[in-house]
Amino acid sequence: MNKSIVLGLLMAMLVPTAAFADGHVSLGGDVRLRYEYSSDAGLDNGLTARTYINLGAKIDDNTSFMSQVRHGYAFSSAGGTGDNYDIQQAYLSMADLGSMASFLGGWSMDIGRMNNPNLGSGRIVNSADWSNGAAGPNNHDGFKLSTDLGGVDFDLHYWGNNDGSEDNAMIFNFGLGDMAGIADIGFYYVTAGTAGSDVAPSWMAFNIDNIAGDQLMGVELGVEYATYDADLGGEDGTLTVISLGYALDQFNLHFSNSVTDLAWDSTAGTTDPHGTYGIADQFGGNDLDATKFGVSTDALMDGMGVTLSYYSFSSDSSGDDLATELDLILDFSCGQLGYASVSPEVGEDVDYVYWQSSYDF
Repeated sequence: MNKSIVLGLLMAMLVPTAAFADGHVSLGGDVRLRYEYSSDAGLDNGLTARTYINLGAKIDDNTSFMSQVRHGYAFSSAGGTGDNYDIQQAYLSMADLGSMASFLGGWSMDIGRMNNPNLGSGRIVNSADWSNGAAGPNNHDGFKLSTDLGGVDFDLHYWGNNDGSEDNAMIFNFGLGDMAGIADIGFYYVTAGTAGSDVAPSWMAFNIDNIAGDQLMGVELGVEYATYDADLGGEDGTLTVISLGYALDQFNLHFSNSVTDLAWDSTAGTTDPHGTYGIADQFGGNDLDATKFGVSTDALMDGMGVTLSYYSFSSDSSGDDLATELDLILDFSCGQLGYASVSPEVGEDVDYVYWQSSYDF
């Protein structure tokens, strides 16, 4: 989008703010800088920047508006080809639709352009905020309806593909909360449609976190199970994740095992969130058995957190080893530094380094 057009739109949005009484208008933003280096030419190398300008307006006690302009720049792009502006988000929120019709009481709605939700581990639907370089998070044009059904949170998402086609996706998301202290349980169902096709793939996922609550003496146990139906006959694809955490003095121990079979697939245009299978992002998708061991602490040095993780990757269908990865992440108040060493069974080792820092204004 032309720069002057975007700046004009931003100014146009600022002009009518005088009509909002009592100063119910907020203006702010943030800048994110990230540098990446990899010895593998298949990964990005260089510096990128993303700047957001956020405008929020409270129209009345029931209605508000949010708009977000994003500017992305890849410094390594010759001739400024990595320079881009876009409307990342622009949506209207109504806290209670009962003001429109009494039978809609208790329902809220967001409508417009919004970032995708992050559901469960994000391996079916996510915004992928970190890994999109100078581009923005995954977003969509559509609406979201929400309510509380007797203690069960329910969200209905519907959107198109931002391309003018009739392609669409619908999500039914249920948050069951803490079930009598047993676990935090969530369930969602996703279906997608493509214009001109009767094929409608679907996904169904359960997330069970904090199993047994506080009764396991510092142990955090979670399970995620999802199925994928390509609507083409044959077997469904499956995703199974088991995660285990344990607090030991000032150290937190982590273990997880994630398995996707050959028939597994995520929603169109969605990849696994950054760091799902190690920060080098060398692996993901289907037919993967990934095991992780890790430890984290902020006790080694004041103002710095340390996370060390080891991954082992193999093929689920054949059992063949694929690679190992060792990650070291240092968290500071001003940003994050990460290093990964990947040792594949075939090919050269890969070294990957990144620094990321964000600033609000």
